[in-house]
Amino acid sequence: MPSEAEPAGKLSLVLAPGDYTVTGACAGVYGAKLTMVKADGIPEAANFECDAPLDRFMRHPGGPITISAVPPTGRPSATGVKVQANTDPRASEMEDFSEWSVQQLQPYLPGELRGSISANSTTTGTLMAKPGQYELHFVCAGPPGAELSAATAAGAEVLAPVQVPCNGQVFTAPVVLPTEGVDLTMSTGGGLDGRFTYKLVPAA
Repeated sequence: MPSEAEPAGKLSLVLAPGDYTVTGACAGVYGAKLTMVKADGIPEAANFECDAPLDRFMRHPGGPITISAVPPTGRPSATGVKVQANTDPRASEMEDFSEWSVQQLQPYLPGELRGSISANSTTTGTLMAKPGQYELHFVCAGPPGAELSAATAAGAEVLAPVQVPCNGQVFTAPVVLPTEGVDLTMSTGGGLDGRFTYKLVPAA
């Protein structure tokens, strides 16, 4: 709660590595800003309205962190923050997937377009690439393999169906787009959850 020394809800503590849920709440004003500052000193901020608490998932590497909820100045108000261990396994799974997809296709290359999908059946991802020549990079994990194909929005095939092993290796193939946009279709054959990440890199 606010005081003359601390005009806003603020929490400074040292956390063990893990997944957490950070909650901010406010009253008396329209909204406030929730800010988290970890040991690297880089703030992560989000604005929220006071009609409901804001819950944010946080994966913390361990160490000090400061969490604050700051309302607009000039009006009486109250703000508060709390942090607790994350109890939603889906949030942790989504963070795992996000970290995995970012790491698989490093480094970022000029002009690239990328996407990622998780599914246990046939799924399609769209990249709005301009017409031209590209190299497709694709990685999958989970099942032993996946079928990959690509077509334009009009249905013209630009990559015939191919079986790709899901062993962590990057599959590459040339792709020529006669029109804007490409649909990538991926299938595990059903049953096992698959992780797919892909990017189009303009040909040199």
